[in-house]
Amino acid sequence: MNAWNEGYFTDSTYTYGYYRELSPNYMRWCLLVNGIAAPELTAESCHCELGYGQGVSANIHAAATPGKYFGTDFNPAHAAHANELVKASGADAKFFEDSFEEFSKRDDLPQFDSIGFHGIWTWISAENRRHMLEVARQHLKSGGMVYNSYNCLPGWAPNAPLRELLTLYFKQLPEGNTDKRVAQTMKFVEEMIAAEPAYLKIAPRFKPMFDQIKTQNAHYIAHEYLNLDWDLMYFVDVAEQCQEAKLDFAATALPTEANPMYLPPKTREFLLKVENPIMREQLRDYFINRQFRMDLFVRGVRRLTPTEVNDKLLSTRYVLTKPAAEVPMRAAVSMGEIILSDAVYRPLLEYLQEDGFRPKDLTEYVMRSKSDPRAIVEAITVMVHAQHVMPCQSEAAVKLVKKSCDRLNAYLCERAVFDNSIGFLASPLTGCGAGVDRFRQMFLAQYKKGEKTSDRMAEAIWKIISRQGQMLVHNGKRLDTPAENLAQLKNLTEHFLTAELPILKALLIA
Repeated sequence: MNAWNEGYFTDSTYTYGYYRELSPNYMRWCLLVNGIAAPELTAESCHCELGYGQGVSANIHAAATPGKYFGTDFNPAHAAHANELVKASGADAKFFEDSFEEFSKRDDLPQFDSIGFHGIWTWISAENRRHMLEVARQHLKSGGMVYNSYNCLPGWAPNAPLRELLTLYFKQLPEGNTDKRVAQTMKFVEEMIAAEPAYLKIAPRFKPMFDQIKTQNAHYIAHEYLNLDWDLMYFVDVAEQCQEAKLDFAATALPTEANPMYLPPKTREFLLKVENPIMREQLRDYFINRQFRMDLFVRGVRRLTPTEVNDKLLSTRYVLTKPAAEVPMRAAVSMGEIILSDAVYRPLLEYLQEDGFRPKDLTEYVMRSKSDPRAIVEAITVMVHAQHVMPCQSEAAVKLVKKSCDRLNAYLCERAVFDNSIGFLASPLTGCGAGVDRFRQMFLAQYKKGEKTSDRMAEAIWKIISRQGQMLVHNGKRLDTPAENLAQLKNLTEHFLTAELPILKALLIA
């Protein structure tokens, strides 16, 4: 490997994922649910992402968030792609290819309202973690937010030997094609498991974990499991290191964790006895058997009164991300699944769907329905947690970012003609990405060109994909004739026009 990568896997580029937890608007809403004040998002705001990978999240948030964006990722291919997206959106963003040490020593960085690092902490050296925290120590504003996600103990403890085994075999293979080396590694471990080592008897999750890893993209496996550095830590150790940079643990980016009622009674009773909040949070990981944490830290936590929190949550605008009828009356939380009350949730969802999914705050709904405000706050928290509803930015913020979102989305829809790597578009309403796959992006592009009927849209898309020698697959069966493909495309475009386009309009994407 080259010296500049410092042990991080750079033989291939990272995947094109999107993570809403890095959105400043989403961060501040999660803090609000936990009763903590967060910075307002204005034209003067500044934000940063460290280790931005392909730059998908960073660019969506740079386009959809007021203010300026900065970031670094020392892989030059990542930096090139991230800056290609910046050029498309015209957002006020600067993405560098500095190491974390180089970035921490720059003299041209502003004070940030938020800093995010997703999936970096575990996979880099202790020295690089210090450099990341130095960026926060020097450049995070008082009251500013930091998002940090990482693999953690105790949940990872039973499967850590699997990662060690993968790395042990992979690193002794000759340098060469990444896909081939990963395939050889997976074959070797598969053969080892078939030989029935005694460890499997005391680690029943070892084989299922391996079977799950096998389904992943080879490049993802390489980046996720095959770096030289891979340090598992307990939450308390991460919190202690962050405290040295004046970062106080505030909450997780999982909204329902603000409410202890979603824990089993015995767990809730035990944890409520623990007064130290850091100790209590660490103990929660044992009860959940948590493998991956998504933490929010703040430089100087300022707590709001319960009345102020409720008022702010109810006066925030919200938007549905799918038709109300498609929202299931159940939601996954940290320790299982909860069943939602039709009497509470259905009327609320129908209210949010009124007037073409127009975003609405909940103050009118509480008065109209004569509901308990606390029950409505709880319901909206669950819906945001499950990604069926998203909190919106202020109208002033939306006006500031609408053009950069439009430009980025137009570029991504144009790119979708040849490439399915980025399945998200930027919403100026939420400050986040919305899942829109390749075909929906092409449908949207045709709609914006003036094609308003399913027949004409289907014909236009068929011309594009047929020239590329591509065919659709329906119910696991390849459609071989033009007539079959056109018929399926017409079904897809009809659904897009009737069910999906109204949502995209509400999100101000269409």
